Amino acid sequence: MSKYYVETGMFTGENSGTWNGGKINYYGPNWHSQRRKARERDNYTCQDCGIHEKDYGQELSVHHIKPFKEFNGDWKNANKLSNLISLCEYPCHRKRHSKMVDDIV
Repeated sequence: MSKYYVETGMFTGENSGTWNGGKINYYGPNWHSQRRKARERDNYTCQDCGIHEKDYGQELSVHHIKPFKEFNGDWKNANKLSNLISLCEYPCHRKRHSKMVDDIV
């Protein structure tokens, strides 16, 4: 069954239940510094579950609270520290994105 799903793309891209318009690959020229500052501000700790990067084994993700695409290219406002939060990728960052999709549906 999984081979069929892969071959048909049945649950990928726009066919996925968590699809929300595609991935943005560029968050503006200040993204890397703002990402670093957000992780530092949050003491390198996931703000949802409390795990520290050292215990997690990798850098935390930095999530836009209000989605980047809602700023229509205004990366300065999208990347303000007040709009950024440090999260472990799994499960917390993925949960945040799932909730965003649930709010849209």
